[in-house]
Amino acid sequence: MNQAPSNQTPNNQAAHNTGNATRRDETPWYKQFWPWFIIAFPATSVIVSLTILWLAISHPDSSVLDDSEYRALRSELKAQQTTP
Repeated sequence: MNQAPSNQTPNNQAAHNTGNATRRDETPWYKQFWPWFIIAFPATSVIVSLTILWLAISHPDSSVLDDSEYRALRSELKAQQTTP
C-alpha cells in the first residue's frame, strides 16, 4: 500500500512536487531579489522628492522683489513700452 503520510494534505503535496509542476520557493520574500528590485523604484523617487523639497526650502528663490524694487522695475517697463 502506497499511502501518503497523514500530515501531508493534497495542497501540501503539490507545494513539494518536484515534477513538471511549479515548485514554490520556500525562502521568505525579504531574502529574494525581485521584491527589493520593485520596492527600489518608489523608494528612490521618495528620496529624490524629499531631497528636492529640502533644496527648495533651504535655498529660497532670490527673484522675489520687495515693494520698492517692484515699483522701480514697473516704471522701467512702462518707459520701455511707451518708447517706439
